[in-house]
Amino acid sequence: MPKQKTVQRLLVFLPAHRQLARHTLSTGTVVDYVVIHGGAPAEAGDSPLALLPKASVVDVVFDTADVFVAGIDAPRLSDAKLRQALPNLLEDRLLTNPADCHFAFERPASGSAEADAAQLAVSVIDRGVLTRALDALTAAGLRPQRAFGEVYTVPAPRTGVLSVRVARGRGIARSGRHDGFAFDLEGDEPPAALLLAVRRLGIRRVQAYGLEADRLLALAPALGAEVEVAGREVDLEAVERSVNLLQGTFAAGGLLWRAGLPKLSARAVRAPLGWAAAALLVFIAGMNAYWLKLESESRALRGGMETAFRSAFPEATAVVDPVLQTKRQLGALRARAGIPSAGDFSVLNAQAAQLFAGAPIGVIGGVEYRDGSLRIKLKPGQTLDAGLQNTLRAQAIQQGLALRFDADGAARLAPAGQ
Repeated sequence: MPKQKTVQRLLVFLPAHRQLARHTLSTGTVVDYVVIHGGAPAEAGDSPLALLPKASVVDVVFDTADVFVAGIDAPRLSDAKLRQALPNLLEDRLLTNPADCHFAFERPASGSAEADAAQLAVSVIDRGVLTRALDALTAAGLRPQRAFGEVYTVPAPRTGVLSVRVARGRGIARSGRHDGFAFDLEGDEPPAALLLAVRRLGIRRVQAYGLEADRLLALAPALGAEVEVAGREVDLEAVERSVNLLQGTFAAGGLLWRAGLPKLSARAVRAPLGWAAAALLVFIAGMNAYWLKLESESRALRGGMETAFRSAFPEATAVVDPVLQTKRQLGALRARAGIPSAGDFSVLNAQAAQLFAGAPIGVIGGVEYRDGSLRIKLKPGQTLDAGLQNTLRAQAIQQGLALRFDADGAARLAPAGQ
């Protein structure tokens, strides 16, 4: 079997998502295609995805019904922030959940009419539709570099001129720089949407592209406009100015599983693996050196605390926890001197009485003291609202206390830091 010749550029026209059986695109799905050679359309036809001509450059054209295109006034933001802001900016104009959509945009060229009007070209497509399309194309051996809506296959309207594309009984019209609509050709009457656009825009001439452009000739009298057959499938200049949907995570090469992993040889990975191993050894050595430094500082700090404790309390025979033992010794010294400690019952009880003076009368049912803390119980059926609890916590902090409320509504009061 002779080897298939690779063409220069291939445009693949995918059918509308709703027209597919069970909404599934596969390598056996028949699609329209246009071969571009020497900068001009050279061949057009239809073929299953798997049997399409191989091409150096592949463009995917989505049906107008699957892609929302618009020109919007967008704030001056970086690309990353603008991509995050677009779902909110277009939420009211989309018929689906913005979280399920993929957003692509094209900033206007400096000095262009779009730049002067501060218009940002935006295209939106369902993320699942785009993912399934790219999966099917990858399975067919095609790796697209661009993807865009069909509205960008014909020129933008000029004064009195409207461009349309017709193929297989279905057509699209580009009614604005970033706007368009689809229509079906049935019978001898012009589509209502096309007729309305011709009258509203004051169109005198319709420029027709596509395989069935000749069908519009018979509709010229009813349209009230001259029909000119362009003799080409698409307008390449319009294609080049389209908004490429393959941005962000869908950018060419952005997903390794989609673009395919390159073949790596042992020689190619030897140097990176060597550098990685060296970096890992340096990291391990550095972490061990840092741990030894911290261990030395910890021993020195503990030794200093033990020395300070023995200097203050020489009668102590063993030092296990210098901080805890110091607190106990200080508590014992206060008790012998008749100075109450912050955790004594009398002290906590007096502070609790002062603290809960603002609570509702009769709400407190009992007090329990244990391990230097006071547990204040509420009477059955009584509760303290959240606002009062926050107020009591703030007042406790000012008095050097820590106040915590349990799930049953009881309060625990203890010196701060205990």
